[in-house]
Amino acid sequence: MARDPDVDVDEFWAGALKTHWGMEAKLSALPGELDQNFLAQKKNGAKYILKIMRKNCPVWLIKAQIEAIEHLHNKDPSLKVPKVLKSSEGTSFITELDCSGNERLIWVQTYISGKCYADIKQKTPDISFDVGVALGKMAKALADYKNDSLVRDFKWNLPGSLWIKKYFSVIKNAARLKIISKIVDDFKEISPKLSSLGKQTIHNDPNDYNILISGKKYHSLNVSGIIDFGDICAAPRVCDLSIAAAYIVLGNSEPEKMLAALVSGYNTVYPLKIEEVDLVWRLLRMRLAVSVVNSTLLATKNPDEAYIIISQAPAWEFLENSNINEGIIKARLRNICGMPVVEGADRIMDWINKESNEFSPLLGNNLADSEIKSLSVENTSVPQNPFELKCDEAKNIGLEFSDRANFWLGYYNEPRLIYTAPAFRMGPWKASNRRTVHIAIDVFADEGTELFAPLEGEVFAAEYRDSPLDYGGVIILKHTTPHEDEFFTLYGHLDPMFLSKLKVGDKIEKGQRFCQLGAPNVNGGWAPHVHFQLALTTDGMEFDWPGVADPDDLDFWNSICPNPASLLNLKEIDCLYEPSNKKEVLNDRLNHFGGNLSVSYDDPILISRAWKHHIFDEWGRPYLDAYNNVPHVGHSHPRINQVALDQLNRVNSNTRY
Repeated sequence: MARDPDVDVDEFWAGALKTHWGMEAKLSALPGELDQNFLAQKKNGAKYILKIMRKNCPVWLIKAQIEAIEHLHNKDPSLKVPKVLKSSEGTSFITELDCSGNERLIWVQTYISGKCYADIKQKTPDISFDVGVALGKMAKALADYKNDSLVRDFKWNLPGSLWIKKYFSVIKNAARLKIISKIVDDFKEISPKLSSLGKQTIHNDPNDYNILISGKKYHSLNVSGIIDFGDICAAPRVCDLSIAAAYIVLGNSEPEKMLAALVSGYNTVYPLKIEEVDLVWRLLRMRLAVSVVNSTLLATKNPDEAYIIISQAPAWEFLENSNINEGIIKARLRNICGMPVVEGADRIMDWINKESNEFSPLLGNNLADSEIKSLSVENTSVPQNPFELKCDEAKNIGLEFSDRANFWLGYYNEPRLIYTAPAFRMGPWKASNRRTVHIAIDVFADEGTELFAPLEGEVFAAEYRDSPLDYGGVIILKHTTPHEDEFFTLYGHLDPMFLSKLKVGDKIEKGQRFCQLGAPNVNGGWAPHVHFQLALTTDGMEFDWPGVADPDDLDFWNSICPNPASLLNLKEIDCLYEPSNKKEVLNDRLNHFGGNLSVSYDDPILISRAWKHHIFDEWGRPYLDAYNNVPHVGHSHPRINQVALDQLNRVNSNTRY
């Protein structure tokens, strides 16, 4: 088709579209790194995508894309990928001369509505899970599409990413270069494992501009399409997942949860292997390294092309500021896929449970008859102010139990409001969600009570943490099962006098006295007790274990720090706290309350505590209550409480008098 010198580029390609597809449409340019893409909109509103391949684009590449797309539709018609629109001549693509006389391959796809994932605001674990499902379904359907031409070496082939080493000089910032160098070194370590994995056809570029999302504002969003097969190749399938992961984590305040949701979604439809899951973290970081090096390199040649550097800022922000630990993220991804969080986790727990009743008593006495007292959100009013545990409240915990025995236990998995320090908050505000769920067992006894090792171990840590409401004296022991599997136990709120006798590496015999309970002035300020916790790994935690977990992340932390009851010769179920079941409470309400007392929410809050203008559910999650008169007076307002108490002390009579 000859070009009229008075016709612009859009009109030129619109003419080609009319000539070869019989379609009159207005073209709008879309972004792209190498190829030209246009949105073609007909007068009736119908939309299509016109794709003009780069100069010298190999014919096999466009054929492979078309074959893969058609294979997907034949394999699973529900897959959310575009369809190829055949030309008037019945071909899937045509060859046309461009404005400069160069041969270009042209094809047309159906249009899929939706916003690019990069442009949506509601980036939640739910939508990340849906992306994982869509990606997993597509990869599963592509598994039996074979094309020898797709075994190719090019810059976006993730296993061949070490090419960026040659261009380190474009990264002028020394701190950033150090980050990229570390990512490359980590990638080299896993390259043999990656090479050992089988290859299949993968999309290879499910970035945040190639994933389309649809849904109404304030409603659930879902994946409407995955587009742009231009980087299609044969590679281990985990590369596809990791490339998507690299963009899912960007610009999100909870990247770990977003990543876990993505991997979980993929795994539900196309189950992964442990060795694949363990590679995701380093592969996603390598993809980001390739992206920033490539964009920096191209920007030096094309400084005015905004598309080239579009993902640089969020990628650098993530790489520079992320404090995610690789060991923790591996365990998290394993857990979300139903795999052991560490090698031997199942063997460790089987051995502990089998040996229960044979361990030495921790406090020298059988704890089986000790009463368990609840410090939960539902069962205690301590602290009075759920945002500030006072020193007197901490050191007198348990005094509300008038029948408190010399020895009593605190539950595992119990949500408590006593953890009010800023370190427990999940966000910047006083009323942000926070870690509330106790993932250990407490044994309360008199200060100075001696502790005996339940089993043989080695001192892994022995410290004194003197911050208010911290552990005070704390010891971590490392243990080894007969199968050579390692696990760890932690003992907190101790008298730090052990520091003069114990050091890291010391052997502790089963039944050996090795420490004693501290008084409030040395144990962090708490009523005397031992915080007894089990961990199957310290990778990512080292000596600083979280003794309290986020209720929305409890499944993961339960897998890392399971119920330690068996080590105390107790039954797990007896020590496990079960909060009220919201569904059962709601059913009771519906069965016993009149229909005029309806519930206004699809998922109502099980209100268990309240303070001024906040309410708390059974897991200790805070909610701002701005309903009716609450903003004026508030729940449990101390001054109102005092007025009511004063009145009750003077007279409490029926109003008819």
